[in-house]
Amino acid sequence: MNIKNSIPESLKNKFSSLIEYMKGKEFRSNVIFVIFLILIRLFVLGNYSVPTGSMNPTILEGDKFFSNKLAYSLKLPFCKIHPLRWAVPKRGDIIAFLYPGDESIDYTKRVIGLPGDKILVEGESLSINGQKISKTKIGEDEEFIYYEEDLLGVKHMIQHTKLGHDSIYEETVPANHIFVMGDNRNNSSDSRVWGFLPIENVTGKLIFRWMSTDPQQFLKIRFERIGRIK
Repeated sequence: MNIKNSIPESLKNKFSSLIEYMKGKEFRSNVIFVIFLILIRLFVLGNYSVPTGSMNPTILEGDKFFSNKLAYSLKLPFCKIHPLRWAVPKRGDIIAFLYPGDESIDYTKRVIGLPGDKILVEGESLSINGQKISKTKIGEDEEFIYYEEDLLGVKHMIQHTKLGHDSIYEETVPANHIFVMGDNRNNSSDSRVWGFLPIENVTGKLIFRWMSTDPQQFLKIRFERIGRIK
């Protein structure tokens, strides 16, 4: 049997059209565009969603955001190798990083202490290098009190539970590490719990909230939350 003659004419025409398309300029430009998008995703733009409330009220459960992977360094994908570094996280930055306890998990926290900083957390009071960090009450509800914290020039919102706590944490940040905390200060697993974060674990800086949905109503989009974060 002649296999070539057994192929339907319509299928042969489609195959011929595909071959011609793959030989054309449009196909090459589309391949280049796809490769460009893949490189952007691997080296430039991270995409994250937040399943927990450790960064409330700044980031809520159901928020989805982009991070700038080039904010501090050029990092190779799927490893912790940084061939080039031009900056380190700044105090007040919200960063994405590989959780030191399980590097298959991405975490998000705020940078509080830099290498060499002396950190003191007494109950709900935070001090850096002997300077108490000021905060101004801006509201409350049945469970939380909300403050605007002035983190040595970086102002942002935090929250404390009304129950409070009286624990004491005092350490000096070692070289090549940073101290991070969640804005939900009484409900965050952060450097107070699992220790200092190696700078090499940082994967990017959060820059833009591109979507926010209510976890209780998945199809409900919180349009008012879309935009830059700080």
